[in-house]
Amino acid sequence: MQGVIVEAVKRLTDISYLARKAARFAEENPNKLMFLDTNIQSDSSLLMKSLTEIEIGNILGIDGRNGINTKWFKKLMNENNGIITYDTLGRFLYRKYTSKFNFWPYADKNKKVKVSETLLLFRENEFYDDFSPKNFSFILPTVNQINDRFCYSDTRPKTSLWEKHCITTSKGEFVRLLSHNARHWLSTKAERGGMDELTLANWAGRARIADNKAYDHRTEEEKSEAVRNLLIPEYASLLDKIHLNLPVPYEDLGKNRIEIATITEIGICEHDYAMSPCSRHGDCETCKELVCIKGLESSLEILKLREIQLTEQFNKAREHHKLGVFGADRWISNLGWRLTHIKTKIAFLENREIPNGSLLRIPDEYDPSPVKLALQEKGMDIDILEPDTAKLDNDLYRLMEL
Repeated sequence: MQGVIVEAVKRLTDISYLARKAARFAEENPNKLMFLDTNIQSDSSLLMKSLTEIEIGNILGIDGRNGINTKWFKKLMNENNGIITYDTLGRFLYRKYTSKFNFWPYADKNKKVKVSETLLLFRENEFYDDFSPKNFSFILPTVNQINDRFCYSDTRPKTSLWEKHCITTSKGEFVRLLSHNARHWLSTKAERGGMDELTLANWAGRARIADNKAYDHRTEEEKSEAVRNLLIPEYASLLDKIHLNLPVPYEDLGKNRIEIATITEIGICEHDYAMSPCSRHGDCETCKELVCIKGLESSLEILKLREIQLTEQFNKAREHHKLGVFGADRWISNLGWRLTHIKTKIAFLENREIPNGSLLRIPDEYDPSPVKLALQEKGMDIDILEPDTAKLDNDLYRLMEL
């Protein structure tokens, strides 16, 4: 799919090159006539020379040998007292093509993209076999022009791409694909993907949530299945709650706490954020407060991707260590320790003998807290004493009684 998009952009860039060139000339030379001889451009007397209808026809790409009998030309003659010059034509063509853009020289109201930078720009008569493109022109396609190419019509034969390339449906009919059908398709895809109604309405720019219904082309079976997934089972398992985006209480994790646990991309976080912020800054892979859940396929995919990335980094660190690069040994230690944690989790999640819903925690000794490490370095006892074995002196005991 990526190759198709790249090729489409390349073709559009090539097709719009001459139109973008004309637009850039108009941006840099307002009211000037494009493709004039340099001698004429530099001579003000020649610019004000009265032109014949044949000369005007040659400039505009029309036949002026028998006169130009069009309403716009008669109006232009009346506005200029019957005298048409190079300067007059330059101002006329500049006004004609720039007036189609409300924010000239920009194509959008936010004024971020100039007309000469638009990808879909083309010249007048660009796609007609019977007429030559006008080299000084630049226009954007209208909705009707796009629909003519994508929707076959009996009243406008030989205008659609499907008819041109003999592409038909299974019934032998030419395709009728309106530009608005893309919104219906995207909206239906969003419904199938599980997007909620409010987000879908905001994303599509709709004034009412109820308007989503007109764009929802799911079958009745698909809608019934979506509703069925919203029903909460009476005895929902841990995996069911995660898949249904339901809150997971700590009781389901075997913890004697009332709060709701935090679901991450590779498991469940048991950290109590009411007590302190995350001390690992979101580094969940080696944290002892992360619980991996057997049967959570998304976490397995992410861990496998991280394994590939870390293995590549680990091998590079080993190569640098052999070359004597300073600090490479620390990278080997850090990456090896991290890679071991990830491989352990992957082995747990891929073990078919372990039932789905089983929990995996890293033991404390494999992820000691910085406080414990500091206390151990000072030779202090880090074991927690039970209340009945803790010794309090008499003064402190009396203070607690007060």
